[in-house]
Amino acid sequence: MNTFQNWTFDRQSQTPLYLQLYQQLREAILHGDFGSRRRLPPSRVLADELKLARVTVAQAYDQLAAEGFVVQRLGAGTFIAPQLPLSLVAETQAELRPFQPKFSSWGERVRQTAVSNPAKPAKPEIDFGFGRSFPHIFPYDIWRKLLARYLSTDDAMLSRYGSVAGFLPLREALADYLTRWRGVVCTAEQVVIVNGAQQALDILARLLLEPGEEVLVETPGYADAAALFALNGARLTAVPVDNSGFRVDKIPASSQARLAFVTPSNQFPHGGTLPLTRRLALLQWAQQHDALIIEDDYDGELRYDGRPLAALQGLSADERVIYLGTFSKVLFPALRLSYVVLPTGLVRPFVQAKRLIDRGAPTLTQAAVADFMLEGHFERHLRHLRQAYGLRRETLVAALQTGLPGLVRLADEPAGLHVMLYLPEGVGETAVIAAAADVGVGIYPAAPYFLNQPSPPAILLGFSGLSEPEIAEGVARLGGVITTLVEEFSRGRG
Repeated sequence: MNTFQNWTFDRQSQTPLYLQLYQQLREAILHGDFGSRRRLPPSRVLADELKLARVTVAQAYDQLAAEGFVVQRLGAGTFIAPQLPLSLVAETQAELRPFQPKFSSWGERVRQTAVSNPAKPAKPEIDFGFGRSFPHIFPYDIWRKLLARYLSTDDAMLSRYGSVAGFLPLREALADYLTRWRGVVCTAEQVVIVNGAQQALDILARLLLEPGEEVLVETPGYADAAALFALNGARLTAVPVDNSGFRVDKIPASSQARLAFVTPSNQFPHGGTLPLTRRLALLQWAQQHDALIIEDDYDGELRYDGRPLAALQGLSADERVIYLGTFSKVLFPALRLSYVVLPTGLVRPFVQAKRLIDRGAPTLTQAAVADFMLEGHFERHLRHLRQAYGLRRETLVAALQTGLPGLVRLADEPAGLHVMLYLPEGVGETAVIAAAADVGVGIYPAAPYFLNQPSPPAILLGFSGLSEPEIAEGVARLGGVITTLVEEFSRGRG
């Protein structure tokens, strides 16, 4: 049987002909198609048979020789490498099964927490997705100039690895900003730059938790943080929230937790700010239980009624609070830069762990962000954001109060990038989301953020990625949907 009779070549392909030939020769060797013959045809003979240039065949043979599939003997020809068996693929290939990896306990937890990715529905006309940024607000012209500054003048920065802890001028700028605007007590040495908040949480979980140890989390709360703690073997205790955030009084008396994760500036996703009395009570709990608190200040700058509130971290005289912040909400999500302010005793172990996980965030990006802060662009941008997003939030709340009076409840906290709506009796999340999609409106369920099920039916409406007219129109359509569902439920009861 002619080994080459069914071989084909695409002369229009971007893959060179010699690579196409190499790939087919390689597969033939792996499958033992040459049988007991160890010698490949001379390049001139194979070129004539396949209607290829001789140099094409020679290049394919050279590639096979470079990879160890063949040996070329001067004056004798090209031979399948003697150490290779006649077939590298078992004759019973049809009976082979795909490799099934054996997972560690950590890997099994990954498998159990993995979320399927269903096919995405068509993009809605008005999308109330949360955590999005409105592209026309960010000063991209300034950002490009800052990046270009280093691309065109600082070859030394580009040619070396940066600090694992982060670009020092950025850490210094952050320490100054956090002290002045967020009430954080820290030095630049306590600030570490990370590739997103999840990386910081992962490192902290590995450093601080043994499998089976208890962690306090909010419900509803930041589901990805809870999932990450569970992935690292933690046992989660869900503490309810109300319009004032984390219910310290609901921490079980029997709790042995040494770590609590909270969002005190603007509870995610319910909304609400932790008042001073609860902050002090939480710090007292941490002292009594020799515990640490992770304060996720994911959008603390985005408060629309007065100055942003001081961080919980600044109240802790004995360094029991780890402060976590991000640039994703106030600059742009693709930046993937966050930062963590660590108690003094945690800095060195955290940086050592980070060194083993990655070599640090991109220095070029950090340098541009540092200049963005040091030259005053950051604080000007924040003022612009607060004004722009504040108007969007006012538009959303006013539209909900006008279009759905008395039908929905929300935490009316003048902060953040979304609101959470509790739906009327008899109206479920799934029905509202499906009906809203039919009228071109994208809204999102709150159920995934509740650790205790069943959860009260609620939806999340983000406003940061929409214009004010889009918000008003979207709420008008949503109001019609919810009103119809309420009427249908009332008729069913009657």
